[in-house]
Amino acid sequence: MHRSGTSALTRTVNLLGAATPQTLMGATSNNLRGHWESKPIVDLNDEILAACGHRWYSRKRITVCPSDVVRARGMWSRLRDTLESEFGGASTVVLKDPRISRLVPLYREVLDELGYATEAVLTLRNPLEVAQSLARRDQMEPRRAIGVWMRYTLDAERGTRGLPRALVVYEELLADWRAATRRMKQHLGSSWPEVTEEAAAAIDAFLTPDLRHHTIELPGAGFGRAAIAGLLYRDMAQALTERPAASPGLIASALAELSLRTGSASSGLVAHNAAR
Repeated sequence: MHRSGTSALTRTVNLLGAATPQTLMGATSNNLRGHWESKPIVDLNDEILAACGHRWYSRKRITVCPSDVVRARGMWSRLRDTLESEFGGASTVVLKDPRISRLVPLYREVLDELGYATEAVLTLRNPLEVAQSLARRDQMEPRRAIGVWMRYTLDAERGTRGLPRALVVYEELLADWRAATRRMKQHLGSSWPEVTEEAAAAIDAFLTPDLRHHTIELPGAGFGRAAIAGLLYRDMAQALTERPAASPGLIASALAELSLRTGSASSGLVAHNAAR
C-alpha cells in the first residue's frame, strides 16, 4: 500500500542482497530517500489498471482477470520485456510498486513464466497514519484514503495466499530492523547472504526514526470505517506476523468489504531465479 513504508522496506531488502530495478524513480519532496521502484513498471501498472477499469486509488474490487486483459491488449510481451530489462538477469530481485498489491495474480504468472520463484513481503502500517500521509501528498479525504488502504490490504493478503510470504509491520522495522528482517527471512525460507558490517551500517543510516512522519493511535471498537480498518490492521498483525500462512479474521475482512461496498474504500515481491 502507498505510504506504508514500502520504500524503506525495499531499500532494506536491497541492502540485504536483492537487486533493485535499473530505472529507479527519483526522490521527491514526499519521499526524500527514494522510492526504490521502477518508473517503467509503475507507468505500465497504471496502464494495466486503467485497462481493467481502475486507477491506483480505486476502492472497488477488480472483477476482470488482469492476465486476460493484458494478453487481450497485447501487453504481455511488453510486461515480460520490461521486467527482464529492468532487472538485467539478476538472480534475486526485489520488485516494489504498491499497485502490485492489486495485480498479484498477474505478477505471479509472469514471474513464473520468467523462471523466478516468487516470495511476498507484505508491509503493514497503521491505516490512520497512511490516510494522514495520503492527505498530505494527494489531498485525499481521510475516509477515502482509509478505503484505499483497506482495498490494497485485502487484495495483497488474498493474492499472496499460497506463496512463501512474510509480514513486516512498519513500526517494528524502524524500531528493530534486525529482528524484523530476521523473522522475515525465516518465514520466506530462502537462502540469504550474511549481513555484512557495511550493509548493516547502511541500513542503520537509512532507517532513522524521522521516516515516520505521523504517529496516530488506532481507534477502539466500532463500526465506522476507521474502527473497521483498525480491526483489520490488528487482525493482520496478530495473525500473520508469526504465522504468515494464516489469514486475518473473517469478521474483520467481511466488515472491511462491506464498508467498501457501502462506501463506494508491504508487497513487494522478492523473486529468485535459480537459472541465473
